[in-house]
Amino acid sequence: MRRITGLRWTTLSTAILYGACAFFAVSGSAIPALIFFTLGMFSYQLTFTCYTPLINDIATPERRGRISGYGIAANYFGQFVGLLFVLPFSKGAISWFESSPRVETLFPAVIAFVLVSLPMLIWFKEDHKASLGETGKESGGEAVGANSTEIQFASSTKELIHKTKQLFAVPGVGLFILAYFFFNDAILTASNNFPIFMQQVWGVSDTTKTYILLGIILTSAIGGLVSGFVADKFGHKRTLFYILVGWVFILPFVGFIQDFTLFVVATTVMGLWFGSNWAVSRSVMSYLTPSGSHNLAFSYFNLIERASSLVGPIVWGLVVTGLISMGSYRYRLATLAVTLFILLGLWCLTKVRSDRV
Repeated sequence: MRRITGLRWTTLSTAILYGACAFFAVSGSAIPALIFFTLGMFSYQLTFTCYTPLINDIATPERRGRISGYGIAANYFGQFVGLLFVLPFSKGAISWFESSPRVETLFPAVIAFVLVSLPMLIWFKEDHKASLGETGKESGGEAVGANSTEIQFASSTKELIHKTKQLFAVPGVGLFILAYFFFNDAILTASNNFPIFMQQVWGVSDTTKTYILLGIILTSAIGGLVSGFVADKFGHKRTLFYILVGWVFILPFVGFIQDFTLFVVATTVMGLWFGSNWAVSRSVMSYLTPSGSHNLAFSYFNLIERASSLVGPIVWGLVVTGLISMGSYRYRLATLAVTLFILLGLWCLTKVRSDRV
C-alpha cells in the first residue's frame, strides 16, 4: 500500500474515532468516550508510520534536516494555535452543547484537525516508483496458494521477519533505535510530568501553567526549525550528540532551580531542546536506513517512541513514591534519575556511524 493511501485512511479513522469520543463525552457517557479516545489515540499514532517516511519523497539527503525541522516547527505551531482556538470553549465563553467547558473543546478540535489535514490528503502526490521500492513489487502478483488467508499470513510474517533482520543488520540502525529508546524515554517522562512538577514544587495556578507551556511550545517550534539547518550544515549525528549533551545539563538545572523567575526562563529555553531533539532524531533515522526500507524502519522508530514512554514513568513513579517523606524535593530528585537515561542514550549514540566522514 502506498504511504499517502495509508495516511488518508488512518487520518480518516482518527477523525471518526475522536468524533465518536466527543459525541459520547458531551452526552455524559464516560466509558464509551474513554474507549473511543483510546482507539483514536492508537489510530493517530498509526498515522506517523505512513507520514514520517514521506520525508524521503519531499527532501533530498542534503535537506532532510531542515525539512524535518519544518515539520517539527509546524507541529508545535499547530499546538500553539490549537490551544488558542479552543481557549474560548475551555473558559465557557462559547458553548455548543451546554456541557462542561473541557468537554466543549473536543468537537471544535476534531473539526480543526480534519480541515487542516485536507490539503495534504487531497493534493499531495507521492512518487509512485518510490512507494513501490518500499514494498518491492505490486500486490497484483500471483503466488502459490494466494487464495488461502493462512498461507498469505504465514508468508507475510516470514517476509517481515526477513526484512527486519536485514534492517537491523545495517550498521548503526539497531544502536540508534536503542539510543532513541533511552533518551526519548527521559525526555517524554520529563515532558509528561512537567505540569505535575510545577504544581508540586512551585504550586503555580493552571493559568500560570498554561502561559509557561505556551512559551515552551513557541521555543520548541524555533528549536525544531533551527536545528534542522544546523544538522544539514554540520552533520546530523554530531548535532544530535550536542543536543543530548545539553539535556544532561538542562534537566538537573531545571529540577534544582530555587528561583521561580529563573525557572520560567530556563524552561522556556528548554523548549529549544524539545523541538531540536525530535527534528534531528528523525533525520538521523532517515540517513541510517537504506533505500527501500524506510517504511519498516520508521514503523520500528514510532513503535520505540511509544514503548519508551513506559520505563521512564516507572522510574519517576518509584522515586516520587519511595521518597514521599522528602516532600516536594523528591520531584527534583526524579529529574536527576531520568537524566541517567539520557546518558545511556548518549553512550549508544557514540557507537552509531556518522553521516559525515
